[in-house]
Amino acid sequence: MNDNQPGSEPPEKYRILAVDDEPANLHLLRRTFRQEYDIQLAESGREGLELLRNSPVDIIITDQRMPGMTGVEMLVESRLINPDAVRMILTAYTDVKDIIDSINKGHIYRYILKPWSPEDLKVTVTRALDHYRLEQQNRVLVRKLQKSLEDLRAAQQELLHRERLSTLGRMASTIIHDLKLPMSNIRTSASLLADDNLPHNLRLEFSQIIQKEVDRLIEMTREILEFSRGETSLRLSEFPLQELLEDVARSVERELNSNKVALERSWVDLGIIKGDRDRLRRVLLNLILNSRDAMPSGGTLTLTGSRGQNNVRLEVLDTGIGIPIDLLSKIFEPFVTHGKHNGTGLGMAIAKKIIESHSGKIEAYNRPTGGAVVSMVIPTDYA
Repeated sequence: MNDNQPGSEPPEKYRILAVDDEPANLHLLRRTFRQEYDIQLAESGREGLELLRNSPVDIIITDQRMPGMTGVEMLVESRLINPDAVRMILTAYTDVKDIIDSINKGHIYRYILKPWSPEDLKVTVTRALDHYRLEQQNRVLVRKLQKSLEDLRAAQQELLHRERLSTLGRMASTIIHDLKLPMSNIRTSASLLADDNLPHNLRLEFSQIIQKEVDRLIEMTREILEFSRGETSLRLSEFPLQELLEDVARSVERELNSNKVALERSWVDLGIIKGDRDRLRRVLLNLILNSRDAMPSGGTLTLTGSRGQNNVRLEVLDTGIGIPIDLLSKIFEPFVTHGKHNGTGLGMAIAKKIIESHSGKIEAYNRPTGGAVVSMVIPTDYA
């Protein structure tokens, strides 16, 4: 908490409101937390609510039996003032049944039996703060998701007025359908995080799932918006192309193996390329996952790279079912898919736009021995 650089602002302490009608208990609570937290004290529920109106807190700890207003009653009203705070209640054993009956009503995180020890209470507060931080992160992620969905809805309305992309309006239901899986994963993980007995490592795992799925949704909506507006803004940098291929291979290898698809690498030192690393990575990942879907019974996927005088050639080859002849000429058009049950239907169209934005070329064809190839030629020094 105090390892700041000279001249920097000290970190803001978490704020605790302690409510108890016995001054001795308030004194003990102050001694327990004053070093690490900003603690406010109140001798009644009404006084505690008044403090909340003037200064929101992160954690509320209250005694249950107090004259005029019980702890549960105080916590219920506190939700109207400070809805995001973590609520804990100190209670005698004889009150436990009433407290349990009121947990949903007061949204109580934990009840603590008297007599309590300072060390045990500090451990409980630390865990409560873990819960509080995760809740904060989830709220931020949900807001980002809501903003992305609002942007998507706005884009869909705009697209309905554009003749060249009127197809996207007609396919809006398909896009929304494809958003349901990551949203379902987010909902499930968020529900599991609400379990007070969930181990810390699982809390972190479910939190990471939520972040990953929100990032996935944001990326999907961003690609749809950019495609609909005819935009492909690049963030150019110089990077070793071989490192990008290895990064992509490592990230998909486990998933491919679980689908009985063997991944083969075939490239030498490809040198430095100038381009948008993140967008080229997304193109490769999209093509690899398309090839995986084309091999429902397993097979072999080969990722190759070779360098010419002023360009590089990247290829994704598979031993799958191939591309139907009637789709070959349309494979890079929006919403043209074959054998896929997820995605926006824009993957190949977006891949083509990204490669062409790098002044490159992309083509797809079937292999004489079975399966398909997607080949890309990209200048090594995009200008």
